[in-house]
Amino acid sequence: MKSDSKNVVMNIAGVDSFRRVSNSHPLDLYIGKDVSARPTLLLISSNEPSHIFSSKLIGVHVGKRADERWALSFSLSDPKFEDIFYHFCDDIVESSADISDWDKGTLFICGRYVKWQELLKKNSSGLLSFAEIKGLVGELTFLKRVLFDKYTPKKALLSWIGPYKADQDFVCPESWYEVKAVVSGAESVHISSVEQLDTEMQGELVIVYLDKTSRSDPNRITLNNLVDEITENLPSGDERRILRDILIEQGYIHRDEYDEYAFKYAGHTRYAVTGDFPALRRKDIPESVTNAQYTISLASIFEYIKEE
Repeated sequence: MKSDSKNVVMNIAGVDSFRRVSNSHPLDLYIGKDVSARPTLLLISSNEPSHIFSSKLIGVHVGKRADERWALSFSLSDPKFEDIFYHFCDDIVESSADISDWDKGTLFICGRYVKWQELLKKNSSGLLSFAEIKGLVGELTFLKRVLFDKYTPKKALLSWIGPYKADQDFVCPESWYEVKAVVSGAESVHISSVEQLDTEMQGELVIVYLDKTSRSDPNRITLNNLVDEITENLPSGDERRILRDILIEQGYIHRDEYDEYAFKYAGHTRYAVTGDFPALRRKDIPESVTNAQYTISLASIFEYIKEE
């Protein structure tokens, strides 16, 4: 379900006026303007929202109606964050479109709001850096081209735990995968912590080659298009919710700005990280060294390449 909250609000002339987001949406969600003419997303529910508070960007109000139902509203507090607020509204509408249970719907929307608060605390613009965009495109590309062929979509998605601050990007029952996105012809790869390649279970270092290209390239990949393609091909709302949760944990929400960054996929290489793979091991590092980053020459690990 695609939502255009900004367009709806712009076409509402009065104040304290709302329109249902969609006749097909299972929850009683409305978009409009509050009594102060602020853009507002409103949820009417039989369940009382709890443990939810206003932020600098969004004002939250919870109240009981005459019909004994509860009203939960999110209003824009700072006009300079208007675009981000509308992205928030659209995300709430779209991400809750498959939730028909009102109990779960209210809990989900409250939890989603909290995730947005955490996202904006990290970065008030709500935008990922170029390095983060490229890294996320690399992980999504690996998910699409490798893991979806090996596992069911749900199992593949549940293995993606890197966004939750895990040491490796993907952890499966019999292996793990650390994905790095680099340009074609890269001579080395950066390892950001000892723990990324130091585990008892054998895993893989996966190098995904992504080159910058023009927006007119018919083979271009953008972050938005890749997310849309994967989402559309997922078999159920359950998998789509898992993907949306992972992406927002990573700091991604659909923004037009991401269409400015176009990549061309130039293949990938998988390296078996075995006991003799040239990586730093925690047991070999002095206890006083709490963190270490290092660089691996790709030419030096040629013998560890796995056949596809």
